[in-house]
Amino acid sequence: MGTYPIDVSAGGAVLLGGRICCDGFHRECETRVQTHVHDDHMEHFETSKGYQNILMTDATKNLLIAEFNADLLFRDNIRSMQIGMAHEIMDCRVILLPSDHMLGSVQVGVELSNGMTVGYSGDFHWPLEKVIQVDALVVDSTYGSPDCRRAYSQDEVEGRLFQLVSSKLKRGPVHIKAHRGTLQRALQVLSGAVDCPMVGSSRLCGEVDVYRQFGYGIGQVVPAESPEGKSILTGDRFIRFYGKGDRLPVQPAGVTLTLSAYMSRPDDPITEFSDRSFGVAVSNHADFDGTLAYVEATGAKFVLTDSMRGAHALELALEIQRHLGKEARPSSHEATREWGV
Repeated sequence: MGTYPIDVSAGGAVLLGGRICCDGFHRECETRVQTHVHDDHMEHFETSKGYQNILMTDATKNLLIAEFNADLLFRDNIRSMQIGMAHEIMDCRVILLPSDHMLGSVQVGVELSNGMTVGYSGDFHWPLEKVIQVDALVVDSTYGSPDCRRAYSQDEVEGRLFQLVSSKLKRGPVHIKAHRGTLQRALQVLSGAVDCPMVGSSRLCGEVDVYRQFGYGIGQVVPAESPEGKSILTGDRFIRFYGKGDRLPVQPAGVTLTLSAYMSRPDDPITEFSDRSFGVAVSNHADFDGTLAYVEATGAKFVLTDSMRGAHALELALEIQRHLGKEARPSSHEATREWGV
């Protein structure tokens, strides 16, 4: 990786120069940037709380407070950063730009003391209105294979989701399982569009409250544990949403939808596993073509593909070299490195 001071440690920390890391703990870095709240990006957060300054968007901080409560609101070393504004952090300048992956998620750009710029994509959607401009980039490789192309837009997927839910509600309840961000997107699509109660866990209702604070148009979600929620769940017309920590019933009545682009078909966003089980390719991740377009848009001369959080790091590095003519390699997971800058 020559003179470009970027890597991904064995613990999952994305290293941007010698003093700043993202989404993981690294003892040599005084500052951690938290790009978003998905579990695979929260490694060693409790350790970071004790040793590092942690920077994030206000939305990400509010989501973490809703989940963990505890002392996050009062800690001096956990700070919100304004999106789009460069901040002086030690001898670096750090800027966060939206990645459109979920509420609060960001790309991270760092200008080092020698003028070099390095950055991390985080998980990202494509297209984006603004893209970090860097000399060297660490990029997410979740959909970094040419096999991960989708011949449909997310607008089309959301339309198909609405049609499928509306159709299946005529026969009974609908159960929807998804990751954070994706689940709230589905709630937004269906709110006010389907005439039936929406039910979720108290944890999910707390997350929805945060989403509403930041402009998401999500209607009432009734807590499943409440008397009203328990009454609704004895009926045959409702949508039950399942997020982080929520378990589907062993034999749920009605139809179950899993919202994920993983293992989906490239030509059709709906996968029918049975007459009562479907996959819907709702995703806030860029596909392969979107990933290449993002890398090109950053202007990076060197690209490191993150092999800690995706199965296609080597494949993506080779495709970046082939299609874009840029130097690219998968991350090494070395905890320390002499970069010579």
